[in-house]
Amino acid sequence: MSGSGKRADHDRFWLVPSPLHSSQAPICVLNEKCLGVGFSTKGFHREVSSCHCIQCMKTHGHYAAYTNVEDINLKFKSKKTLKWFKSSKKARRGFCFRCGASIFFKLNNSKNISISAGMFDKSLKLKTSRNIFVKNRLKYYNLENSVPKFKRYK
Repeated sequence: MSGSGKRADHDRFWLVPSPLHSSQAPICVLNEKCLGVGFSTKGFHREVSSCHCIQCMKTHGHYAAYTNVEDINLKFKSKKTLKWFKSSKKARRGFCFRCGASIFFKLNNSKNISISAGMFDKSLKLKTSRNIFVKNRLKYYNLENSVPKFKRYK
């Protein structure tokens, strides 16, 4: 970590100043008992897309909320328990094999990586900008009327 970062009280969290959608974001630590995957990001963070596709519903147990950064803006602190699986012909998903956390979604040949938005500290100040694959959503939850809805990824 660069000299500009601050250590939190607990070694499992590394925080770096994070203006809205840019600079370095807080590191992600999945589970204080796991500590197998940790990373920091910098640069532009896309607003959150909530995906209601069947794969996300099954992988997350609910819909998935992802932000997105360029690959070059993702720096791993630890990836000893990170595993990838090919979830379709077009993409793969990254997860922690120890605690089971679903962390990444990566389209083949893309220069960006989607990261589960819940991995970040609240200081990143991301907002949900769209719901995608809404035709697949389960009816036990409602969608906010103020957030645009799309049948596919846009």
